[in-house]
Amino acid sequence: MGDAFGAGFEGMSPDRATFHLGNLSKKFSRNYTDDTDMTLALAESVVQTGGVDPEDIAKQFILHCDLTRGYAIGTIKAVLALRAGLKWHQVGRMVFENGSFGNGAAMRVSPVGLFYHPDLDKIQEEAIKQANITHLHPLGQWGAVMQACCVGLAVTQNPKGPFKKEQMVTNLREVLWRGQIEYMKALNKIEELVAQKRKLQARQVVQVFGNGVEALFSVPSACYIAITYSPDFCDAVQAAISLGGDTDTIAGMVGAIVGAHVGEKGLPADWTEQLEDGARGRSFARGLADRLFQTWLKIHQTSSG
Repeated sequence: MGDAFGAGFEGMSPDRATFHLGNLSKKFSRNYTDDTDMTLALAESVVQTGGVDPEDIAKQFILHCDLTRGYAIGTIKAVLALRAGLKWHQVGRMVFENGSFGNGAAMRVSPVGLFYHPDLDKIQEEAIKQANITHLHPLGQWGAVMQACCVGLAVTQNPKGPFKKEQMVTNLREVLWRGQIEYMKALNKIEELVAQKRKLQARQVVQVFGNGVEALFSVPSACYIAITYSPDFCDAVQAAISLGGDTDTIAGMVGAIVGAHVGEKGLPADWTEQLEDGARGRSFARGLADRLFQTWLKIHQTSSG
Protein backbone atom coordinates (compact mmCIF):
# COMPACT_ATOMS: atom_id res chain seq x y z
CA MET A 1 0.00 0.00 0.00
CA GLY A 2 2.79 2.42 0.87
CA ASP A 3 4.38 1.67 -2.50
CA ALA A 4 1.24 2.51 -4.47
CA PHE A 5 0.55 5.71 -2.54
CA GLY A 6 4.16 6.83 -2.58
CA ALA A 7 4.80 6.27 -6.27
CA GLY A 8 3.44 9.61 -7.42
CA PHE A 9 5.91 11.55 -5.26
CA GLU A 10 9.10 9.84 -6.40
CA GLY A 11 12.01 12.18 -7.10
CA MET A 12 10.51 15.18 -5.31
CA SER A 13 12.37 17.21 -2.73
CA PRO A 14 11.12 16.96 0.87
CA ASP A 15 9.53 20.40 0.65
CA ARG A 16 7.72 19.63 -2.60
CA ALA A 17 6.59 16.19 -1.42
CA THR A 18 5.24 17.70 1.79
CA PHE A 19 3.44 20.42 -0.16
CA HIS A 20 1.66 17.82 -2.32
CA LEU A 21 0.64 15.48 0.53
CA GLY A 22 -2.93 16.70 0.07
CA ASN A 23 -3.08 14.53 -3.06
CA LEU A 24 -3.32 11.51 -0.76
CA SER A 25 -6.89 12.52 0.11
CA LYS A 26 -7.95 12.32 -3.54
CA LYS A 27 -9.54 9.00 -4.46
CA PHE A 28 -8.43 7.19 -7.63
CA SER A 29 -6.93 3.85 -8.57
CA ARG A 30 -3.43 3.49 -7.15
CA ASN A 31 -1.06 1.25 -9.07
CA TYR A 32 1.88 -0.48 -7.46
CA THR A 33 5.44 -0.46 -8.76
CA ASP A 34 8.35 -2.90 -9.01
CA ASP A 35 8.56 -2.99 -5.20
CA THR A 36 5.24 -4.77 -4.76
CA ASP A 37 5.71 -6.72 -7.98
CA MET A 38 8.84 -8.42 -6.64
CA THR A 39 7.37 -8.79 -3.15
CA LEU A 40 4.46 -10.75 -4.58
CA ALA A 41 6.83 -12.96 -6.57
CA LEU A 42 8.97 -13.65 -3.49
CA ALA A 43 5.91 -14.41 -1.35
CA GLU A 44 4.56 -16.77 -3.99
CA SER A 45 7.85 -18.65 -4.03
CA VAL A 46 7.91 -18.96 -0.24
CA VAL A 47 4.38 -20.39 -0.31
CA GLN A 48 5.18 -22.88 -3.04
CA THR A 49 8.49 -24.11 -1.64
CA GLY A 50 7.92 -23.63 2.09
CA GLY A 51 10.95 -21.36 2.44
CA VAL A 52 13.52 -19.27 0.59
CA ASP A 53 14.73 -21.08 -2.52
CA PRO A 54 16.73 -18.74 -4.79
CA GLU A 55 16.22 -20.96 -7.83
CA ASP A 56 12.44 -20.88 -7.42
CA ILE A 57 12.44 -17.16 -6.60
CA ALA A 58 14.29 -16.58 -9.86
CA LYS A 59 11.63 -18.68 -11.61
CA GLN A 60 8.90 -16.46 -10.13
CA PHE A 61 10.79 -13.36 -11.27
CA ILE A 62 10.93 -14.81 -14.79
CA LEU A 63 7.21 -15.56 -14.79
CA HIS A 64 5.78 -12.55 -13.03
CA CYS A 65 8.06 -9.49 -13.04
CA ASP A 66 6.34 -6.80 -15.09
CA LEU A 67 9.24 -4.67 -16.26
CA THR A 68 6.92 -1.77 -17.13
CA ARG A 69 6.38 -1.07 -13.41
CA GLY A 70 9.39 1.16 -12.88
CA TYR A 71 12.21 -1.33 -12.46
CA ALA A 72 15.77 -0.04 -12.14
CA ILE A 73 18.07 -0.80 -15.04
CA GLY A 74 20.13 -3.28 -13.01
CA THR A 75 17.11 -5.37 -12.09
CA ILE A 76 15.76 -5.20 -15.65
CA LYS A 77 19.05 -6.63 -16.91
CA ALA A 78 19.01 -9.31 -14.22
CA VAL A 79 15.45 -10.42 -15.05
CA LEU A 80 16.14 -10.40 -18.78
CA ALA A 81 19.29 -12.46 -18.18
CA LEU A 82 17.26 -14.98 -16.18
CA ARG A 83 14.72 -15.16 -18.99
CA ALA A 84 17.56 -15.71 -21.44
CA GLY A 85 18.64 -18.79 -19.51
CA LEU A 86 21.31 -17.63 -17.06
CA LYS A 87 21.27 -19.26 -13.62
CA TRP A 88 20.23 -17.18 -10.64
CA HIS A 89 23.75 -17.18 -9.19
CA GLN A 90 25.20 -15.80 -12.43
CA VAL A 91 23.31 -12.52 -12.64
CA GLY A 92 24.30 -10.77 -9.40
CA ARG A 93 27.45 -9.13 -10.78
CA MET A 94 26.23 -8.46 -14.30
CA VAL A 95 25.66 -4.74 -13.80
CA PHE A 96 27.87 -3.96 -10.80
CA GLU A 97 31.17 -5.80 -10.48
CA ASN A 98 31.10 -5.62 -6.69
CA GLY A 99 27.37 -6.22 -6.46
CA SER A 100 24.51 -3.76 -6.05
CA PHE A 101 24.12 -1.78 -2.83
CA GLY A 102 20.69 -0.50 -3.86
CA ASN A 103 17.52 -1.09 -1.87
CA GLY A 104 15.97 -3.62 -4.27
CA ALA A 105 16.60 -6.62 -2.02
CA ALA A 106 15.17 -4.73 0.98
CA MET A 107 12.05 -3.47 -0.76
CA ARG A 108 10.83 -7.02 -1.51
CA VAL A 109 11.96 -8.82 1.64
CA SER A 110 8.94 -8.42 3.92
CA PRO A 111 7.62 -11.97 3.28
CA VAL A 112 10.87 -13.30 4.76
CA GLY A 113 10.38 -11.32 7.97
CA LEU A 114 6.79 -12.52 8.26
CA PHE A 115 7.53 -16.14 7.44
CA TYR A 116 10.53 -16.67 9.70
CA HIS A 117 9.47 -14.61 12.72
CA PRO A 118 10.33 -14.70 15.56
CA ASP A 119 13.70 -16.31 14.67
CA LEU A 120 15.98 -13.34 13.93
CA ASP A 121 18.96 -15.55 13.09
CA LYS A 122 16.90 -17.32 10.44
CA ILE A 123 15.53 -14.03 9.15
CA GLN A 124 19.09 -12.78 8.69
CA GLU A 125 20.15 -15.93 6.85
CA GLU A 126 17.16 -16.05 4.53
CA ALA A 127 17.10 -12.30 3.85
CA ILE A 128 20.66 -12.53 2.56
CA LYS A 129 19.86 -15.68 0.60
CA GLN A 130 17.05 -13.98 -1.34
CA ALA A 131 19.19 -10.86 -1.80
CA ASN A 132 21.97 -12.85 -3.45
CA ILE A 133 20.00 -13.17 -6.68
CA THR A 134 20.34 -9.46 -7.49
CA HIS A 135 22.30 -7.78 -4.66
CA LEU A 136 25.71 -9.18 -3.77
CA HIS A 137 27.15 -6.06 -2.12
CA PRO A 138 27.09 -6.35 1.70
CA LEU A 139 25.35 -2.98 2.04
CA GLY A 140 22.54 -4.19 -0.19
CA GLN A 141 22.31 -7.49 1.68
CA TRP A 142 22.32 -6.00 5.18
CA GLY A 143 19.75 -3.43 4.19
CA ALA A 144 17.51 -6.41 3.42
CA VAL A 145 18.41 -7.91 6.80
CA MET A 146 17.51 -4.73 8.68
CA GLN A 147 14.18 -4.38 6.88
CA ALA A 148 13.26 -8.07 7.26
CA CYS A 149 14.09 -8.02 10.97
CA CYS A 150 11.97 -4.92 11.49
CA VAL A 151 9.02 -6.68 9.86
CA GLY A 152 9.63 -9.84 11.86
CA LEU A 153 9.85 -7.93 15.11
CA ALA A 154 6.79 -5.80 14.34
CA VAL A 155 4.56 -8.80 13.68
CA THR A 156 5.37 -10.22 17.11
CA GLN A 157 4.07 -7.11 18.88
CA ASN A 158 0.52 -6.77 20.16
CA PRO A 159 -1.46 -4.99 17.41
CA LYS A 160 -3.77 -3.46 20.01
CA GLY A 161 -0.98 -2.29 22.28
CA PRO A 162 1.64 0.46 22.08
CA PHE A 163 4.64 -0.12 19.85
CA LYS A 164 7.61 -1.14 22.00
CA LYS A 165 10.20 1.10 20.38
CA GLU A 166 13.08 0.53 22.77
CA GLN A 167 12.67 -3.25 22.59
CA MET A 168 12.66 -3.09 18.80
CA VAL A 169 15.97 -1.24 18.78
CA THR A 170 17.52 -3.64 21.30
CA ASN A 171 16.48 -6.66 19.24
CA LEU A 172 17.75 -5.12 16.01
CA ARG A 173 21.12 -4.54 17.65
CA GLU A 174 21.42 -8.27 18.39
CA VAL A 175 21.47 -8.91 14.64
CA LEU A 176 23.01 -5.84 13.03
CA TRP A 177 26.26 -5.93 15.02
CA ARG A 178 27.26 -8.93 12.89
CA GLY A 179 27.04 -7.00 9.63
CA GLN A 180 28.05 -3.70 8.12
CA ILE A 181 29.11 -1.04 10.62
CA GLU A 182 27.16 1.59 8.69
CA TYR A 183 23.86 0.05 9.76
CA MET A 184 24.95 -0.07 13.39
CA LYS A 185 25.76 3.64 13.19
CA ALA A 186 22.31 4.32 11.77
CA LEU A 187 20.71 2.22 14.52
CA ASN A 188 22.63 4.20 17.14
CA LYS A 189 21.05 7.39 15.75
CA ILE A 190 17.60 5.78 15.82
CA GLU A 191 18.15 4.70 19.42
CA GLU A 192 19.18 8.22 20.41
CA LEU A 193 16.10 9.75 18.79
CA VAL A 194 13.79 7.15 20.35
CA ALA A 195 15.26 7.85 23.78
CA GLN A 196 14.71 11.57 23.26
CA LYS A 197 11.18 10.92 21.93
CA ARG A 198 11.99 13.14 18.97
CA LYS A 199 10.03 13.24 15.73
CA LEU A 200 12.29 14.74 13.12
CA GLN A 201 10.88 16.87 10.33
CA ALA A 202 11.19 15.48 6.81
CA ARG A 203 14.27 17.52 5.87
CA GLN A 204 15.95 16.48 9.12
CA VAL A 205 15.27 12.79 8.46
CA VAL A 206 16.84 13.14 5.03
CA GLN A 207 19.88 14.89 6.50
CA VAL A 208 20.37 12.21 9.15
CA PHE A 209 19.41 9.03 7.25
CA GLY A 210 18.84 9.89 3.58
CA ASN A 211 16.10 9.27 1.01
CA GLY A 212 18.01 7.68 -1.87
CA VAL A 213 17.86 4.39 -3.76
CA GLU A 214 20.91 3.11 -1.90
CA ALA A 215 19.91 0.66 0.84
CA LEU A 216 21.96 2.53 3.43
CA PHE A 217 20.17 5.78 2.62
CA SER A 218 16.62 4.42 2.64
CA VAL A 219 16.26 1.38 4.93
CA PRO A 220 17.31 3.22 8.15
CA SER A 221 14.95 6.06 7.19
CA ALA A 222 12.09 3.61 6.82
CA CYS A 223 12.93 1.89 10.10
CA TYR A 224 13.12 5.19 11.97
CA ILE A 225 9.77 6.37 10.64
CA ALA A 226 8.04 3.04 11.28
CA ILE A 227 9.37 2.85 14.83
CA THR A 228 8.42 6.47 15.48
CA TYR A 229 4.89 6.48 14.02
CA SER A 230 3.54 2.95 14.50
CA PRO A 231 0.71 2.04 15.08
CA ASP A 232 -0.65 4.95 13.02
CA PHE A 233 -0.38 3.55 9.50
CA CYS A 234 -1.51 6.67 7.62
CA ASP A 235 0.75 9.04 9.55
CA ALA A 236 3.70 6.70 9.06
CA VAL A 237 3.22 6.43 5.29
CA GLN A 238 2.68 10.18 4.96
CA ALA A 239 5.88 10.81 6.93
CA ALA A 240 7.74 8.49 4.57
CA ILE A 241 6.34 10.18 1.48
CA SER A 242 7.24 13.62 2.85
CA LEU A 243 10.93 12.69 2.60
CA GLY A 244 10.79 12.86 -1.18
CA GLY A 245 13.41 10.92 -3.11
CA ASP A 246 12.69 7.21 -3.41
CA THR A 247 9.19 7.61 -2.01
CA ASP A 248 7.59 4.44 -3.33
CA THR A 249 10.25 2.21 -1.80
CA ILE A 250 10.59 4.04 1.52
CA ALA A 251 6.81 4.28 1.96
CA GLY A 252 6.50 0.64 0.93
CA MET A 253 9.03 -0.47 3.53
CA VAL A 254 7.39 1.67 6.21
CA GLY A 255 4.00 0.23 5.27
CA ALA A 256 5.37 -3.30 5.51
CA ILE A 257 6.69 -2.73 9.04
CA VAL A 258 3.70 -0.85 10.42
CA GLY A 259 1.30 -3.15 8.59
CA ALA A 260 3.00 -6.16 10.20
CA HIS A 261 2.33 -4.53 13.57
CA VAL A 262 -1.31 -3.51 13.13
CA GLY A 263 -2.47 -6.27 10.77
CA GLU A 264 -5.11 -5.96 8.06
CA LYS A 265 -7.69 -4.55 10.48
CA GLY A 266 -5.34 -1.67 11.22
CA LEU A 267 -5.10 -0.57 7.59
CA PRO A 268 -7.23 2.33 6.35
CA ALA A 269 -10.18 0.87 4.44
CA ASP A 270 -10.51 3.89 2.13
CA TRP A 271 -6.88 3.50 1.09
CA THR A 272 -7.23 -0.23 0.57
CA GLU A 273 -10.20 0.29 -1.75
CA GLN A 274 -8.10 2.51 -4.02
CA LEU A 275 -5.48 -0.16 -4.71
CA GLU A 276 -5.57 -1.64 -8.20
CA ASP A 277 -7.39 -4.95 -8.41
CA GLY A 278 -6.28 -6.61 -11.62
CA ALA A 279 -4.93 -10.13 -12.06
CA ARG A 280 -2.22 -9.60 -9.44
CA GLY A 281 -3.82 -6.71 -7.61
CA ARG A 282 -5.51 -6.15 -4.28
CA SER A 283 -7.55 -9.36 -4.11
CA PHE A 284 -4.65 -11.50 -5.29
CA ALA A 285 -2.33 -9.94 -2.70
CA ARG A 286 -4.85 -10.54 0.10
CA GLY A 287 -5.23 -14.18 -0.93
CA LEU A 288 -1.47 -14.62 -1.18
CA ALA A 289 -1.03 -13.20 2.32
CA ASP A 290 -3.54 -15.76 3.60
CA ARG A 291 -1.67 -18.58 1.86
CA LEU A 292 1.62 -17.35 3.31
CA PHE A 293 0.13 -17.46 6.80
CA GLN A 294 -1.33 -20.92 6.26
CA THR A 295 2.04 -22.19 5.03
CA TRP A 296 3.75 -20.70 8.09
CA LEU A 297 1.10 -22.15 10.40
CA LYS A 298 1.35 -25.63 8.89
CA ILE A 299 5.13 -25.71 9.31
CA HIS A 300 4.95 -24.48 12.90
CA GLN A 301 2.17 -26.88 13.84
CA THR A 302 4.18 -29.77 12.39
CA SER A 303 7.39 -28.77 14.20
CA SER A 304 5.61 -28.25 17.51
CA GLY A 305 3.65 -31.48 17.21
